[in-house]
Amino acid sequence: MFTREIYDYEQLYSLDVLGVEDRGENDQMQVLAEFRENITRQEDGRYQVSIPWIPGMKDENLKQEYEKIIDDQLASGVIEKAPDEPSGERVYYMPHKPVVRQDAATTKVRMVFDASSKPHPLASSINNCMFTGPPLQPLLWDIMVRARMSSNLLLADIQKGFLQIAIKEEDRDAFRFLFERDEKEEHFRFARVPFGVEASPFLLGATLEYHYDQQSPELEETVTALRENTYVDNIMQTGNNIDKLEKFMKESEVILE
Repeated sequence: MFTREIYDYEQLYSLDVLGVEDRGENDQMQVLAEFRENITRQEDGRYQVSIPWIPGMKDENLKQEYEKIIDDQLASGVIEKAPDEPSGERVYYMPHKPVVRQDAATTKVRMVFDASSKPHPLASSINNCMFTGPPLQPLLWDIMVRARMSSNLLLADIQKGFLQIAIKEEDRDAFRFLFERDEKEEHFRFARVPFGVEASPFLLGATLEYHYDQQSPELEETVTALRENTYVDNIMQTGNNIDKLEKFMKESEVILE
């Protein structure tokens, strides 16, 4: 039923998947030559070596794009400057890094946070300290099957779904992060639900369910369709009637505004 090209398996077992990049024979010979030039022997007889650093790893354009993401999120209220005194009893700093996808149609650089990191092996991560919550999303398989049973398919997403939900003040310090700019260390914290946190899918799903419950009876048909055909923040609505799909689209915009 499923097939894979040979290339897929080559990619799976390639060195760069493991975090090691094969830089070619010429580079490797240069590394060996520089090693032989720099190796020394200490007075006690122990060899002392230099690390084979890769030159030119700084990417100023990436740094500027990363700073812009932080500035945009700060301006829009997604994140905020962390206060000197925490608002709650839990304080946790999440490591983060840029993920670059040049083939992406819109966002080519994203900030990715690791809420599963631990300050030391015996400590807990922030993800260890929260419930996952019950599964509130419909089965993706059911949505995909329905998508193949109609002549028309409407695709949409809830723009930055997780980041639409505010976190209560006393919980925000559990989602801090550091950023260095102009040789100064800045402390930020999330004011909205960050993606990648253990409870994030539950919080989004439960918030949507609560929001749907507040809608008027006149929108019941569209609300039911949203419940059944929204997976996380992706909407896949099918139908054979274009007019009904347009009605669903307009009412969905009102509901999710």
